[in-house]
Amino acid sequence: MFYNSLNKDSLQRIANIENGFRNYPAYAAYQIKSYTYDWRAGVHALEISRDGRMVNMFLFYPDPYGKIGSFAIYGANLRGHYNAMCSSMMAFGMHITSISMESGASDYVDVYIEY
Repeated sequence: MFYNSLNKDSLQRIANIENGFRNYPAYAAYQIKSYTYDWRAGVHALEISRDGRMVNMFLFYPDPYGKIGSFAIYGANLRGHYNAMCSSMMAFGMHITSISMESGASDYVDVYIEY
């Protein structure tokens, strides 16, 4: 079966990630928003901003079965995110199968996961 959206488990994982940011003291001064970024492609966004300026945006993409297949990170400190994830090959408790720094309209970290 092909899903063009994230399934219930994947949306719960994103909600858990959002709550993790909200409950982490270092992010107390940040605004955290979670929303559907592109309903046609099933992409969900988690946006972290401070003083009205975006710091990082995580875009979660579904695989053909509705699970999170990959996510992209945009914004600040991309090299730091990349290095931290490369050292553990884990992201938000999920195993990373592939990670790369990419350039396009803006730079981003491209992360493929498996859980």
